[in-house]
Amino acid sequence: MIKAIDIVVGYQGTTGTPVAGPLSFSFADGECVMLRGRNGSGKTTLMKTLAGLLPPLSGSFETGGEALRQAQVGAILVPTRIPKVKGFTVREFIRTGMLASLGSFRKLDQEAERSLEDALQMMELDSLAGKDISRISDGEFQKACIAAALTRKANVLMLDEPTAFLDVENRIMVLQTLQRLAHETGTTVMFSTHDIHDGALYSDATLAL
Repeated sequence: MIKAIDIVVGYQGTTGTPVAGPLSFSFADGECVMLRGRNGSGKTTLMKTLAGLLPPLSGSFETGGEALRQAQVGAILVPTRIPKVKGFTVREFIRTGMLASLGSFRKLDQEAERSLEDALQMMELDSLAGKDISRISDGEFQKACIAAALTRKANVLMLDEPTAFLDVENRIMVLQTLQRLAHETGTTVMFSTHDIHDGALYSDATLAL
């Protein structure tokens, strides 16, 4: 669930520089939300704020929910254009992200390993788990990035331009995956895009800036 009341987002300074707002909105558990707006309208700034990476200039927001009572964090932002580094399999890429989030490089426990395998299955990456990430499509790699985020067990998953630079087939695959993920897990998913037509086909709600 995402709920905001008169939130103004921007960058802190002597007086603060507003980028977008005030905004009030509410999206339920399991909804897939398209965030749209022109360049510079504040889409990335809003998602960074909801993910706790930036403080709001004013107003309040909540990223809670009933669907994921065991959530480790409220919201996670998956950035665009994560580099595909040769030499890592899909499973190793996800595992490395999990280790980094723990703040150490100790061995994952059994529960964490189960979370990894569950994420691979949810993203339908089982058959690609042992393949080098440099040899999979950009759409498949985007799914691997989503799988890595899933292991964090967040109430809200946000993606900044997840279909940017993808061809039509991979773009549709990623959007379908995001909506299926929201509906099957109860996670609230928000993605920003300039591709309004395809985005509308695979989202349940729209937030326009």
